[in-house]
Parts: sequence; structure tokens; C-alpha cells
Amino acid sequence: MKFRVLSALACASAFCFAASAAQADVTFIGYQTAPNAGETLVTDFEGGPTLGDVTFLLPGYTLSGDGLLFTGSVYGVSAAPATSATTKDTTQYLTLQRGDMVTLDTPLLKSISFYIGSLDRFNSFTFHLADGTTEVVTGAILAALPGMDANGSQTGFTSNGRLTFTFDSSIDGIDFASGGNSLEIGDIAAVSAVPEPAAWAMMILGFGGVGGLVRKRRVWLAPA
Repeated sequence: MKFRVLSALACASAFCFAASAAQADVTFIGYQTAPNAGETLVTDFEGGPTLGDVTFLLPGYTLSGDGLLFTGSVYGVSAAPATSATTKDTTQYLTLQRGDMVTLDTPLLKSISFYIGSLDRFNSFTFHLADGTTEVVTGAILAALPGMDANGSQTGFTSNGRLTFTFDSSIDGIDFASGGNSLEIGDIAAVSAVPEPAAWAMMILGFGGVGGLVRKRRVWLAPA
């Protein structure tokens, strides 16, 4: 999905809900095509023609299931995610028809977001968490988010935008499913739960510096 400047009409909202084993933070920003600050784009579903051929920009991700890679809109089948009240995604996106399910296996993630198109109440997202639990979020649940609808509008900024999920346990997979036509996703972005190599290097240097100070202090305090 090509990034665009966030429309002045876009709305932002957020809420938390208590699940059986995890607390979920969910945010939605209508028409926000760019990843959130601190996120890295994982895939915009280019490649193909099968899910196994989708290009991932980061390692550790796989995609499998019944979904299709789609371009454009076909009435009653799939609608390209709206990027404003008058524009739609012109690139390839993921679509799930009635009864379809797609599984995204991921490395450990702190949070994940995806650009959703024409959200419906029968769309659902099952998050697999590192603590062994699963949490299901449906379009009907998301419809309770202030400023958000799950009415299937193909152009509305309350049903087309960036959904972000953060749990109190790391995410290691998601099942996307739909009970009707359709569930459309334009891209996926994420924040890793594991520090990047540069961050690890800084941490190691920091630990080394602390260790050096401790050794020096011990020398200074040694009796004459």
C-alpha cells in the first residue's frame, strides 16, 4: 500500500478491554496508511500469486490459509481498502471470503497493526500469545470503539484505517477469519518484542561499563 498523508478527516480513538487472560490495548486511526511511530512495515502483500509467495520485509513471518491476494474491487466479492473518502488502495491486498481463515505466524511481537478495509461485524482476529493463551477480537467488539464502526462501509473513515493491538503478553501469531464477504487488509506493521541487534550492542556496552565501574570501585576500596 502506498503511503499517503493522513487525511484531515481521519479520526483517532483508543480503548482497553479485559480479556480472560490478557489485557488488550486497541487503537484505531481512520485513513492512516503509514505505520505508527516506532513500527516497521512487515508486508504490503506484494508478490504472489499464492500466500506463500507474499514478500515479507522482515524475517520470521509466514502466511498460510484460504485467503486471496486481490487488486481492485468486485461488487459482492471484495472492496479495496479506502485511503480517503474518494481514494482506494490501488495495490495488492489480502482478502478473506466467507468461511476463510488465514494464519500469520510471527516472531515475538510487542504490538502489531494492520490497515483494515470496510470492517464488518463478522470479521474476527484471534491472537496467539507467548503465555499460551489466545484472545479473540471480533468486528462486533471493535464496533464499541469510540469513533469506529463495523458496518462494512467501503469509504468511511470509521471503518477504513489502521488498527493497532498490544497485549500484556507478546504476540506470536494471528488467525484472520471472516463469516461473510469480506475481510480486507492492506498491510501489516509491527514492533518486535526482542531488541534489535543495535539495541543489544548498546545494552552489552552498558553492562560492560557498569562492570568496569564496579571493578574500579573495588580497587579504590581495597585496604592499603
